[in-house]
Amino acid sequence: MKVLSALALLAIVGAARGGSGEAAMALARMDDRPEAAPAAAVTIVTAAGCPEAVRYAAQELAYHLEKATGHRPPVVDEAQARGLAARLIFLGDTAAARAAAIEGRKLAVETFTVRSTAAGLIIAGRDAPGDPLDLSTSAGTLFGVYEWLERTQGVRWLWPGELGTYVPRAERIEFGRMDVTMAPRFFQRHVRPGLNFAKDLDHPELGFTPAATQAYAQEQQVFLRRHRLGRSYRISYGHDEFKTWWQKYGATHPEWFQLVNGKRGPATPGARFSMCVSNPGLHREIVAQWKKRGGAAAGTLPSFINAVDNDILGLCECDACRAWDGPPPPDKDKYYLPKFKMHGARFVTDRYARFVLAVQQLAAKENPDVTAIGYAYFNYFQPPTSGVQLNSHILIAFSPSAGWYPRFDDEHAWYKAQWDGWSRTGARLFFRPDYFLDGYDMPFIFAHQFADDFQHAVRHGCVATDFDSLTGQWAVQGPTLYLLMRLHTEPDAPVDELLAEYYGGFGPAARQVQAYFDYWERYTMDNRPLIFSAFEDREAMRWRTWAKVPHRIFPDECFGPAEALLDEAAQAARGDREAVARVQFLRDGLTQAQLSVQAARLLTLSDPESTPDRGREAVAALIRFRRAHEREWIGNFDHSAWVEDKSWRFAPETTKTQPAAPLTVTD
Repeated sequence: MKVLSALALLAIVGAARGGSGEAAMALARMDDRPEAAPAAAVTIVTAAGCPEAVRYAAQELAYHLEKATGHRPPVVDEAQARGLAARLIFLGDTAAARAAAIEGRKLAVETFTVRSTAAGLIIAGRDAPGDPLDLSTSAGTLFGVYEWLERTQGVRWLWPGELGTYVPRAERIEFGRMDVTMAPRFFQRHVRPGLNFAKDLDHPELGFTPAATQAYAQEQQVFLRRHRLGRSYRISYGHDEFKTWWQKYGATHPEWFQLVNGKRGPATPGARFSMCVSNPGLHREIVAQWKKRGGAAAGTLPSFINAVDNDILGLCECDACRAWDGPPPPDKDKYYLPKFKMHGARFVTDRYARFVLAVQQLAAKENPDVTAIGYAYFNYFQPPTSGVQLNSHILIAFSPSAGWYPRFDDEHAWYKAQWDGWSRTGARLFFRPDYFLDGYDMPFIFAHQFADDFQHAVRHGCVATDFDSLTGQWAVQGPTLYLLMRLHTEPDAPVDELLAEYYGGFGPAARQVQAYFDYWERYTMDNRPLIFSAFEDREAMRWRTWAKVPHRIFPDECFGPAEALLDEAAQAARGDREAVARVQFLRDGLTQAQLSVQAARLLTLSDPESTPDRGREAVAALIRFRRAHEREWIGNFDHSAWVEDKSWRFAPETTKTQPAAPLTVTD
């Protein structure tokens, strides 16, 4: 969904991916005769009784046009629109749309058409009943509105909330001439929202107040939909399939479970366990339960069967599983740190590839259209080596067990090569990394390296995404997060063009803001050895105990140059009220990072000299700052507090203790 000038002529052609609900992108055109209308002359038209998704689309269109022009266009139904001397924008399944041979209900799920006609501009898509902000609700008309706003009005959504909504001021509304039918590039576009951290806080005062938590969740969900996150159909997968099976079936079918040191099942009561994935009885039971849930029934949407093992290394030592294994690749341990549990683990990818293939083939006897979902994960992350071939009815979640950014060049190339190896098996792939749990509330920028990773996956067959998770540090990690959003609609666009959109939201301070984030990206990329040694020394985790190490990675002296660059940005923004506010937003994010560094230096569990008394005022200052700024959405304070809970030494009665066994470095 590329932003075009009115003079552009663009053909967007997407290869049809097959399967119900998946459609190719059709031709998109904008000619060299753009049309414009005074804001007061525009009216939005919907059909009487239209779905909630269309009503919401009308609200969103009116809001953004008012933000551009100062005039809010009225929203009327078609009966009221007859005879109006106005420029009309028809939304949804209207008579005008049907007269133009546009029937949204006949389009594929999430697909829309935007077309200029003699009657007016028509935006109509496949719209389902339900909450338009729910990722499972097909909201084609809404997506069409967002596409039109991006293309013709230059709207950008930089971060959640009013301040992050960039709409260029205009006296007239530019329409252009358009004829485009588009479907999302990926059948699932998912960034896990990171909204469940508050329930686990020992120190909720470090996070949002409950009311702010709710408000942030709403603003973020609006933002995610504006970037067209959602799914064409629901797919079910993950580590929950077998969690309770030992309690249910351990006594009657111990052969379905891992054999380790001559014993079936968990090593100790309650411990995690892997399955004996070569066992035919296990395959039959998985298919039987899927069939019982209705998976074998023919329908308009594809059926999926979950073949994802529990969240643990593949450990089974039985002869049948070992017979399914391929030879370990020579670089098996090259990019895993010695303390990481992957280092030295048995290479078991081929058994898991054969497992998902066996489940798919068995299920296909009941429903030929079924797709089996497996993971590339832990010690079955690297691609198969035995020559096993999969097929397009197998969907593999590419979920690296390490590979955090920043990477050295050879390491970065290696991770992309692992994707390529899986792609050559014939399976379809989707990107499911944990990388956006990284960074805490620090100015930790890996924008270009992440984008290169993402675009490599897209060029080599990525069909869906699932990113874990959105920790929402908008004011310090803005460029990386903007790319995460924007690449879902513009996966082939030059990265610096997308970043220019983000920086353009800072108006006259765009150049200085780019210099500010360029500084932090260089700092992040240049300090890869420091970053990794800090986590190794302190036995900290990239996703859970980051707050043990920010003072090691971001010492006080690194902030001075950044502050000077923000001073230059503030000077350049003078006279532009929105630009001034957005630069201040970045400054507030930097202030929080500095306060977090001060608290971490005094309270970290990895420092035996840290005490609650030493850090009491530092924590109080951080809490005061967050209370004063919690409605600005500079970051998800609940996530920051969750990391701090697990990283810092607070009061004696709540002091965390280190586990008996050393923590793995990149768990």
